[in-house]
Amino acid sequence: MMSQPRYLDVTNDVAFKKVFEHKEILKDFLNVILRRPKGLRIVELEFIPSEEIPDLGQGKRSMFDLKCTDESGKVYVVEMQNRREPHFLKRVQYYASHAYVSQLQVGNWHKNLMPVIVVAITKSNYFPKEVKCISYHRTREDETNQLHLYELTYVFIELKKFTKKKEELRDLEDYWLYFLAKSQNDKAPPKEIKDKMILQAYQTLEQFNWTKAEYDAYIRARLLAEADILTLEKSYEDGEKKGIGKGIEKGRAERDTEIAINLLAQGISIKVIAKSTGLTLKQIEELKKKMNEEK
Repeated sequence: MMSQPRYLDVTNDVAFKKVFEHKEILKDFLNVILRRPKGLRIVELEFIPSEEIPDLGQGKRSMFDLKCTDESGKVYVVEMQNRREPHFLKRVQYYASHAYVSQLQVGNWHKNLMPVIVVAITKSNYFPKEVKCISYHRTREDETNQLHLYELTYVFIELKKFTKKKEELRDLEDYWLYFLAKSQNDKAPPKEIKDKMILQAYQTLEQFNWTKAEYDAYIRARLLAEADILTLEKSYEDGEKKGIGKGIEKGRAERDTEIAINLLAQGISIKVIAKSTGLTLKQIEELKKKMNEEK
């Protein structure tokens, strides 16, 4: 009989919130992942009440909306994302722009708008293999490559790209990435980890510390995540009945193309991709050719 894992999956919506609703854990994580140097480390953060956050459609918001203050006194908004959704890269930019613009709704002038940082933790890969596990994205001027537009920053953590083993862990960044990517398979935290916040995160994630109601919510969240693809298919069928199938079909094709691009970037064979999407072998071959030309 297979024994139950000691730790739950931290990327599950319920588990993610349970771990990172602890401000000190979240502060430790953000300072490490955002690579905040001495003098600019986050010293205060507050959760923005949900009633102050605009609904961005389909009832979905980010996992956490935070107002952060660093050691220099600079204040900015951080949005935490960990959901796998169709057209994810577009949606992340949509969240960032809404978080930025919505600040005006409380009577601020443009000069008082705070910078916005989106932290997106993904179980899938969205960028080519040469882009590292943690990548930082900002707007730069084409010819000089200089940075003049500072307000929107995106930090992506692609967990599939983290392949280090326990004995290869070297610093706090490694420890946090290992926790996010591999803690579910651990029987105990790696002995190399001494940071008390990460150890507390492991303790929070331990299944035996959860009540029955909390664990039931965790299972429901997992089932909902697994049902996402079925929901998309159902939307397609309903759209056909209502006479709007063409628009949904277009969205479905875009989703299949996005999936195919991600799988091609991971070296998956064309035949396997064809079986996993609605694309033909010819369409996938054309996508692969285009990707090679853009390298």
